[in-house]
Amino acid sequence: MPQHVSRTARLNAACGHLLALGVVAVLAAPATTVLDMRIVEPPGSGGPVGEGTAHSVVGAGAVDATVAAAPVDPSVREEPVPRAGAHARVALSAAEPVTGLGTVGVTWDRGRVVPDGTITVTLRTRSHGTWSAWQPVPYHDDHGPDPDSPEGRNARPGTDPVYVGAVDDVQVRAVTSAGAVPAGLEVAVVDPGAAVPRVEKPAIDTAALSAATTSAGTDVTPKPQIFSRAQWGADESLRDASQLRYYEVHAGFVHHTVDTNDYTADQVPAIIRGIYAFHTRSRGWSDIGYNFLVDRFGRVWEGRYGGVDRPVVGAHTFDYNEHAFAMAAIGNYDIEDGGRGLPSQAMLDAYGRLFAWKLSLHGVNAASMRQWVRTKYLPAINGHRDVGDTACPGRYLYAKLAEIRALARADQHAWAGRDRHTDLVGSRWPDLVVRDRATGKASFVQTGGQLGFGAPTVLATGWSGKDLVAAVSDVTGDGRADVMARDKATGRTGIFPGDAAGHLGSALRSTTRFAGADVLVGVGDWNRDGRDDLVGRVRATHRLLLYPGAGAGTFGPSRVLSTDGSGYDLAAAAGDLTGDGRPDLVARAGSRLSLLASTASGGLAAPVTLPGSWSGFDAVAGLGDLTNDGRADLVARKASTGATYLYPGDGAGRLGAAQGPFTAMAGSRFLAGSGTLAGSGARDLVAVDGAGRLVAWANNGRRNVVRTVPTGQSFPGTNLVLGVGDWDGDGHGDVVTRTTGGGMVLWPGDGTGRLSTALPMASGWGSVRLVAAVGDITGDGHPDLMGQPSGGPMRIYPGNGAHGFLAGYVAHSAVAGNLQVGIGRWDTDGSPDTLVRRSDGTLALYPGNGPGGLTGSGSTTVASGTSQYDALTGVGDANGDGHPDVVARQATTGTLWLLPGTATGRLGARRMLAPGFAGYDLLG
Repeated sequence: MPQHVSRTARLNAACGHLLALGVVAVLAAPATTVLDMRIVEPPGSGGPVGEGTAHSVVGAGAVDATVAAAPVDPSVREEPVPRAGAHARVALSAAEPVTGLGTVGVTWDRGRVVPDGTITVTLRTRSHGTWSAWQPVPYHDDHGPDPDSPEGRNARPGTDPVYVGAVDDVQVRAVTSAGAVPAGLEVAVVDPGAAVPRVEKPAIDTAALSAATTSAGTDVTPKPQIFSRAQWGADESLRDASQLRYYEVHAGFVHHTVDTNDYTADQVPAIIRGIYAFHTRSRGWSDIGYNFLVDRFGRVWEGRYGGVDRPVVGAHTFDYNEHAFAMAAIGNYDIEDGGRGLPSQAMLDAYGRLFAWKLSLHGVNAASMRQWVRTKYLPAINGHRDVGDTACPGRYLYAKLAEIRALARADQHAWAGRDRHTDLVGSRWPDLVVRDRATGKASFVQTGGQLGFGAPTVLATGWSGKDLVAAVSDVTGDGRADVMARDKATGRTGIFPGDAAGHLGSALRSTTRFAGADVLVGVGDWNRDGRDDLVGRVRATHRLLLYPGAGAGTFGPSRVLSTDGSGYDLAAAAGDLTGDGRPDLVARAGSRLSLLASTASGGLAAPVTLPGSWSGFDAVAGLGDLTNDGRADLVARKASTGATYLYPGDGAGRLGAAQGPFTAMAGSRFLAGSGTLAGSGARDLVAVDGAGRLVAWANNGRRNVVRTVPTGQSFPGTNLVLGVGDWDGDGHGDVVTRTTGGGMVLWPGDGTGRLSTALPMASGWGSVRLVAAVGDITGDGHPDLMGQPSGGPMRIYPGNGAHGFLAGYVAHSAVAGNLQVGIGRWDTDGSPDTLVRRSDGTLALYPGNGPGGLTGSGSTTVASGTSQYDALTGVGDANGDGHPDVVARQATTGTLWLLPGTATGRLGARRMLAPGFAGYDLLG
């Protein structure tokens, strides 16, 4: 996991050090902090209302809460105070009247640093002429905004608010270890106002939407029901809208409000309004400190403004506000309180649902016990006390942390739905969309999982003494591939039959008939009699002989194919390279490789030179279809590197561009194509390795490119095409294009390779650079785009599940580059990432934090030398190895290359995907 520490985080650390020394931090944020903090206009906090949700009595709209502040008598006198000695010097307030369901807290002047544990504040209430016992008012100096933030610099220190309810009067007193109380000591009494009650279901609820996206094949962690700020009566004029900030979420914190536990469901909105008014009016914070609150009935409430799905910077956990979110349980869970201080199961379940969803948005595994959060590793879910000198969230709620983690883990879904999905023709593998330069017609390029070979399977051991080995197809007549090998010491050649389990049995026969051969290859049914044959070259005479199969591993009398094969230093079977239904041979003389096609009479046609130089290969072989397209191919291994390449045949005697490299076959002294020896169902590669073992590499049966599919549409006046995944939520992949006039257009796909009529999406995109499809960045089940308006920062443009966008917002400060590649989930978390190509041709990684946008500065390079490509696009996992890949087009040749993702965090060695794409001007 990258140990990312932002500039703001470093400032926080420095200011925290100053505070520890008792110095007031007054550092001004540098100008670049605005971009780092990603200050943007928030989207609306409301959302679609689901069906069948729970109903509760909530407020009917904004309620005007009032705060009355009164000084605490600064005169100090002796008075007995429990826990402070027989007598102590105390400051005492007057009895202050309480109106409504009151909330009370104490504050003092800014700049007066009071370390945690050096001040004790208590209060008592009076009802009907009778005073209650004194009760503690919690104070912890690590509750609140970070001191170096604008919000922190304007904040007034103080205690937590305490809900006192419907009482007549309240009185507070303060005791310090030094005997003097901080200057400006005030008691704040909040009247939360009275809301007009009405029965409502949660305003922020996407149960119906979640069900729809899941049925369409997108699996995301469901969004829980959340009561909105409007439903607890938030007066939005109290908050400082200019202080709204966003950053990142890497963990969540469990808090408690230290309020009463004996509250009714109807009183909860007033309790939250009291906390809100105290935080804003008395403490000077920009908003309520918590991102979410949860009551003992299991209802989750929206806290700080800015969007529940966004990484809103709160004021809850000193030093971690920019890197985490928090939900506070309403109540005091540090006291047993007759059982009321024990968190209810409904509350714990709500914690599990909310934390599962909120962490999933940012790609954080709720079960993780090792998340890099600001400056150290923490679990994904923590109690406040895990990073601060505080009892929060109380002993009884903290004891349930393991259960909350387990609940969140069970509620959190897998990440696959957020990947970059590009299937357009209804297969499991990614596809590309291209536009023909000459006609403007659009086509899909269907990939097939990428040809590959598995780990070697040992077929036999003790083959070091074999000096001639031939993969001979089926010479025993049992329908399974066989191998023949000659013992160097005795000159005897045995037939080793393949079995159904992918092994070789013991030699069926042993003959000296091939003792004088220096070449022996299985050629399939050369004479077309239904049995597989051999071709060999006699060392002494250089004649090429056909040994016709006679069944059961025997061979009839040989006949001459060529009287002089002396000019060849290598010969191999080629399968039916010419496509005429008859097997062929290839033979090399120096750098020239010749095709020796069979004739209708069973002879050899005149040699035909194949293009290219073949002198650098130490092995060339064939025998049939190795690329799984139904046509015979050749395989060749470079002597200098050991890399093996496949040369696909076109069925007419020509070879295509090399596919590969495949490196596992290096070091083997023999290489051949065979039938199915490793149980793959396709033609495998066999060799004798350096340890004298006969091994087979199973062919995975896949293809690099299956076909090019006409979509039935043309893209006139278009300068950008993107395969975006299922944009409209119907279960099929779609395409987005941009017109030369700056309009974005959606072309719905039908899942079979056809596109429907275009639908307009948005205008004004003409100046947006680096536009890329990036998968589901926002975690709502819909794919998104990212792009950078000219002169502006990088932005997220969320898909709306139909044919448009939700409100866009800033993802990162402006990045330098000429191309963006939506790569999908490149790193180890569950949030999609992106790559940006810089002017020097390097690809820089910008890790994603879901709705938090992109992190880092692009300091991680995943590839270099990409300036040779005129197009780069992320396609998801094209080769099935679990890592997202990139497709690149060579500018000079039009060849498509696969740049595979690897476990090392860099793109691996390129592999040829397909030639012949120079005629297309747009690719996505």
